[in-house]
Amino acid sequence: MHALLLAASLLLGDIHERDGGLVDVVTRDGGQVPTVAPKLTDNLAPVLAPELVPDGGGAADGGMPTLVAPAVLSVYKVDLPVEATVTAGAAILYATMDFLIKPSLEGDISCRQPVGNGRCNPASLNGFDRYAVGRDSAPWRTFSDIALGASLVLPIIYLGLESIALPTQHPVLDWLNDLLIVAESMAVTGALNTVLKFAVRRPRPIRYANLTEPVTEFDAELSFPSGHTSMVAAATTAMTMTVFLRHPRSKVRYVVLGAGALLTALTGLARVESGSHFPTDVIVGALVGGFAGFAVPYFHRRLPALAPVVALDLAHGGATFGAAGQF
Repeated sequence: MHALLLAASLLLGDIHERDGGLVDVVTRDGGQVPTVAPKLTDNLAPVLAPELVPDGGGAADGGMPTLVAPAVLSVYKVDLPVEATVTAGAAILYATMDFLIKPSLEGDISCRQPVGNGRCNPASLNGFDRYAVGRDSAPWRTFSDIALGASLVLPIIYLGLESIALPTQHPVLDWLNDLLIVAESMAVTGALNTVLKFAVRRPRPIRYANLTEPVTEFDAELSFPSGHTSMVAAATTAMTMTVFLRHPRSKVRYVVLGAGALLTALTGLARVESGSHFPTDVIVGALVGGFAGFAVPYFHRRLPALAPVVALDLAHGGATFGAAGQF
């Protein structure tokens, strides 16, 4: 325990001493915003969140600039009972279908042109999807599992780092709010993915290969869409949306976008090369996950409050009243 506390103190730095770091962290109305780790804030805030640094950069005395930060780091408006219900409901639907119902079902030949021994005719496939028939790469299959695990862990680490490195009144609450939105995106994706799989019942590529033994597992009928690809796309898109909404001027957002797109693309490639899915399965899977990963954060984004606007026309003795804000 002492070793963990020592490591944490070395990582975060002294939370009481500035050691020549940032002069101050203030809100836009002049209030104070605490920082969990001032030294980390000094080094990472200008990179992760350049919008917090006033135009012109440095302080008047040549030292570190004053950060002008919102009191709340999270960009989402979260209604905990609603979000918990949606997330838990979607996750339960996914788990029930995948772990309780699917193992009790027996596979059947659902293709239009069966050719015997539980095999489907490859000639019935379009040329684009026919590429997946006969593929069976174990390394690519392992890679897809690792990529799925990484998509679960990376938002936890990155959003946690931001909640520590950037000033905020409630670092833990901001972190949990962001993670809840990412989790909801993935839960909704899992539910959509499961409903589509059971509704379409498209045979996997193994059904079209030369089989010595008939395939009887029901999972062999659930090729469309790709679950791995959709879940990776949901997680990376939700995290990318968070970074874009939070840091509109940061170059880091393009790094996050590129990394997420690359991880999703490689996951889709891995699922095809492993013989688990057709190319169209992974394309639709990426679209399903990308849609949920965009829509859930978008409709939870914290909009600026409306501000009254009054315009006087002194020449004609008139006035205009309105409200400004983001709708």
